[in-house]
Amino acid sequence: MTLDGRVIVHRLDSEVVVTVADAVEVQRVTAELADGRPVAVVVDMRSMGYAGREARDVFGDDLGGVEAATALLVSPAVSAGLASLFSKFQTPDRPVQMFTDEGEAMQWARAQLAG
Repeated sequence: MTLDGRVIVHRLDSEVVVTVADAVEVQRVTAELADGRPVAVVVDMRSMGYAGREARDVFGDDLGGVEAATALLVSPAVSAGLASLFSKFQTPDRPVQMFTDEGEAMQWARAQLAG
């Protein structure tokens, strides 16, 4: 996890399986890095193995408004399927957008904080 200005970048390692405990820890560190100020989060999940429904539900929390926007960086091969599943099962309380290009994801994330 890195902080680039007010954008937090999460990079999920190859084939990692995200558990509820992992998701809770990521949210804790995100809140700590945000230090009470709005941040945008870019999640590079191009190599992720799996995240169960309960773990995904944890990520639905915007941390009391601290996580102002979330960009999901996915591989082109899975982007349509993920987008479909995400929109079907999640109703986030912040803007969430999927990207296949990291530069575009970062640009969008920064724009969400500026606007």
